[in-house]
Order: sequence, then structure tokens, then C-alpha cells
Amino acid sequence: MSTLNTRIRRLLAVVPLLLSTILSAPSTAAQAADGSHLNRAFTLVVIPDTQLAVQNKPELFYAQTEWIVNHRRSRNISFVIHVGDLVEWPSHLSDWERAATAMYRLNGRVPYAVAVGNHDLDAWACTPEATCDPWAGIENDRSTAMFNTYFPQSIFREWRSFGGSYPRDAMDNSYFTFSAGHVRWLVLTIKFNPTDDELAWANRVVARHPRDQVIVNTHEYQVGDIRSPIGERVWNKLARKHASIQFVLSGHYVSAGARIDQGDHGNAVYQIQADYQTYSIPRVNDNSYLRLMAFNTSAGTVAVKTFSPYCEAMGGCQAYLTDPRNEFTLTGVRFR
Repeated sequence: MSTLNTRIRRLLAVVPLLLSTILSAPSTAAQAADGSHLNRAFTLVVIPDTQLAVQNKPELFYAQTEWIVNHRRSRNISFVIHVGDLVEWPSHLSDWERAATAMYRLNGRVPYAVAVGNHDLDAWACTPEATCDPWAGIENDRSTAMFNTYFPQSIFREWRSFGGSYPRDAMDNSYFTFSAGHVRWLVLTIKFNPTDDELAWANRVVARHPRDQVIVNTHEYQVGDIRSPIGERVWNKLARKHASIQFVLSGHYVSAGARIDQGDHGNAVYQIQADYQTYSIPRVNDNSYLRLMAFNTSAGTVAVKTFSPYCEAMGGCQAYLTDPRNEFTLTGVRFR
């Protein structure tokens, strides 16, 4: 009996310590509330040039945005970036209607930004049956009436993430803000081969948001890991000049690659390019790939994967491209 009493007394002596430990330890609910271990991971989806999917097999594009909608919560998809060339021929209303059908699936579900590519400019108005030089046209005509008809500012103006555009009433150049991974982000979208005025506007936007980490979205910037002449101009007149610019994303060239350069303030600028378009009908499913950029701001990593929702669902092609240019992880990334 005395032995039992001794054990009870010892247990009672320990109870206050146990209670103190339990009450002082953060509960799962408390951790979720203060975000100390949750919400450090999120996904940014990048959609490369869709012009030939739109023209030859639009269900590839539809599958991309449908997958995004269906996985927006499980993958914590915070934003979607389209790098431009929505359509192949801006004179074809059917191209725009198909592109709008795909992108509109995101409306009210996941915010997105779309860059204006060279094929999205009105002057790129040839048809497959016509003989013309669209490059000569866009040298003198940068109008975007068709793009702004199907992607008007009125769509974006109601979004909390929408910040503004240039020109003021058009979506040729635009910026959006959002928070993810305990970081404030600014997505700055600039038109194909931006003018000095457009780059000046972009610099003003970045300067007015010094606390935001910036992702620049533009159509032409690099070929694999080599900057094009247009990319060199964007680098020297914008991307290298601000400590807050961290990523530059682009498409345009059928290639994939990444490079890291130091900006003027000592910051690392990660420049990533990808485009999978092909005119080959036997290989038409190549037009179905998108990029998943999985951010972990606690670990300082960004895991990049190249994925086809269509191939995963339908089979007959690779769901993931796993070579080093298409699947890689950035490490040591410093988040503000």
C-alpha cells in the first residue's frame, strides 16, 4: 500500500510539469494561425507559347488550364503566368476564341498575367494562304486591338491582384501583386520587344514597390541560357537595375534553359526560358507542356518541373520531361 501511495505522489508531482509543457507548446491550430510551419510552399504555373496548340489541337491548352483549376488547392497554385503568343494568327477570330476559352477557365479561380507576344500583335496579320512578311509589319505597328478585345482590362480591373497597366486603359503591359510563402510578390508583364517608354514605365512600377519581390514576364528574352539582343536590352534597361527583381520568365524560342546573373545590387536574378511549340502534326502533343515552379521559401528552393496534363490524362506521350533543362531545382534562393 505504501508503495502504491509513493507512486501516486510521484505521478502527482509530475502532472504540473506535463501540463506546463503541453500548454506552452504551440498547437497545430496555433501553428496554422501564425503560419510558422505552413504556407511556406506554393506553386507558380508558367504556360509557354500556346499558338500552335490553339491552331492545331486546342484541347491541349484546355487541359492545361483545367488541370490548374482542379489542382489549385492541392498544389497551392498562387498565380499563373502565360509568356505570350497566345495565338498563331491574330487575324483568325477562332484562334482568339479558343485561347479565351482556355484562359477564362481561370477567371475567379486563379489570378494570371498574359504577355503580348509577337504573334499577338495586330500587324502579324498574315494567314497561311497569304504571302507577306509579318516581321516587317510589326516593326512599324505595335497595336494590340485583338489582344485587348479578348483580354480587356475590364476582366482584370476587378481582381484584388491587379495593380495597373500601360497604356493606362490597355493590357499591353501590366502588373499584379500577390502574397505567397510569406513573401510579397509583384508580377511585371512587359510587351514583346518593349519600347523605351514601356521600359521606363516598368522601372517606375518596380521603384514604387520596393518591398515586393519581382517576377518579370516577357515573351522574348533568351534562347536556352543565352540572352537574345532583345533580352540584353531588357536586362540592361530593367532587370539588372533593381535589387527586388529576382526572376525573368520568357518563351518565344523552341528551347529550354536557365541562367543566373548578379544584378547591380548584388542580387541573384534567375532567368528561365521554355517553349515547346512544334508545327509537326505527328508531334502535336509537344505543345501541351507547362512549367510547375514549386517554391519553398523556408528552404530557399524552387523546384522546376515540365509537365503535360494532357499526356498524363490521355497517355501516348510523356507526362514529365525529366532531362536537366526541364527538371531542376534552384537552391540557396534568398527570399525577402
